[in-house]
Amino acid sequence: MLLLKIRDEAADMVASDIGVGLGILTALRSTGFRATQGESSIPSDLATKHSVTMDTLWGAWDASINTHDDDDANNTMDEGALVSREALRNATLEMTELASFHLHRARENQFAVPKDGRMCLLPAVCGLQYLDSLKEVNYDVLHPSLVGGGGGGGGDENTASGAERKRRLGLMFLLGRTWLTGTF
Repeated sequence: MLLLKIRDEAADMVASDIGVGLGILTALRSTGFRATQGESSIPSDLATKHSVTMDTLWGAWDASINTHDDDDANNTMDEGALVSREALRNATLEMTELASFHLHRARENQFAVPKDGRMCLLPAVCGLQYLDSLKEVNYDVLHPSLVGGGGGGGGDENTASGAERKRRLGLMFLLGRTWLTGTF
């Protein structure tokens, strides 16, 4: 907002809320990749609270992949993988609630931002859409539709699934509406 020469405390608070919310969501989005690097994107206090370890992440990863590959997978999956997925889901839910709080507070206060500065709020649209995507998959942050381009063949336009295309089109619609109306 400083680049647009907008110096307003209320606008700064809205931008701060968007930044915090998007930062939390970025940590969640990176969970799969960071697990492959031997790291965890779950904050240590939440990891301790929900018993999330690297073994938990690997077990949750296996549970997510196997559950969505086969309809009968819940019956054949070992209990440890299900417990791991539930522990990660609980930590994800807590992080999602915090991100949602900040993004929704920014949405409520967006009119405090001068009209010329509202284009700076566009990234919040992507964050809110990711929150909806997480809710659709019951907060399974390692769900194949959220990891690796939507599970449609590595993100290639020609091989993306119908659901992935619908999600992308919806996001483009929301971004366009936000751009035109100045509200998200």
